[in-house]
Amino acid sequence: MKDLMLDANFPRDAEGRTYHVGTKPGEVANRIITVGDYTRARRIAKSFDGGKPLFEHESHRKFLTLTGTYKGTPITVVAIGMGFSLVDFFVRECRAVVQGDLLIVRLGSCGSLSDRANVGTVVVPYESIGVLRNYDHFTGKTDTSSRPYTITQPLPCDKALHDQLFSALQATKPKVDANLFDGNTNAPVALDNIKNASADSFYSSQGRQSDLFDDQNEDLIKELQSQQPDLQTFEMETYLLNHLAIAANSSKSVTSGQQGTMRMGAVQMVFANRASQAFITPEQVEILELWCGKAVCEALVSIQIKDDKVHGEGVWSMSKSTV
Repeated sequence: MKDLMLDANFPRDAEGRTYHVGTKPGEVANRIITVGDYTRARRIAKSFDGGKPLFEHESHRKFLTLTGTYKGTPITVVAIGMGFSLVDFFVRECRAVVQGDLLIVRLGSCGSLSDRANVGTVVVPYESIGVLRNYDHFTGKTDTSSRPYTITQPLPCDKALHDQLFSALQATKPKVDANLFDGNTNAPVALDNIKNASADSFYSSQGRQSDLFDDQNEDLIKELQSQQPDLQTFEMETYLLNHLAIAANSSKSVTSGQQGTMRMGAVQMVFANRASQAFITPEQVEILELWCGKAVCEALVSIQIKDDKVHGEGVWSMSKSTV
């Protein structure tokens, strides 16, 4: 930490920069794409007007923010890493520096639990469940009948975002060498109306086996599929994004009209198939990231935000002043 932080309840420096993401008002747009990978963030920014961001900031906590415009509309990409905690930092701190509505889309990788979503497929979930390790179960702090994992009820993604994301993926689908996708002449493929599970661990809460830890997860995937027969994918962020949108939209700041609403969507690239153990190739990743990055930008700018729910001046204003 280099700068003095003010207010222990919600730390910011003297410029108004948040403690973890490290941005201040005017540096983050109302339309945001969140990713885990720095390389993916920069690849998406190639779709911005001019092929690059107008603003770039890497915080001391390694959050990377890239803001530019797409077809004249401000848009931000934030690389956050993985998992619920980093999602929480990202959403709360971006909400704090953006006035008006927030449209957030997670563009990330996932694992598939079915033959329908093969490696190299892109899926658009309509809802997500949470899978969390029950810590008390493993430490003897609860009765012996407790379950080792908590499985939540599903939470919905925003319907309009879901539909626009899938439509944009179909409209921007690239032509590729079928040999890069095991001879599939229809590849790459996009699927919608997918049910997703978000876990609080890459390992235990996703049913990965290890003799090094007592995880008691041998039957976890079977239990999930029994409770949610149409479950298709596993990742680590979408459920919490949906939960935070509900929490934000129920807050006093929104219900009183002082702040705009928050809407969440997701696009997930299938990197691994848990049944076949297949894993994606680097060549496939590059194709999917460029395709999905452009499609998500298209979807975000196609959804209108009322003028009084758009953040005012920002780093994007500089580009408009030079036109």
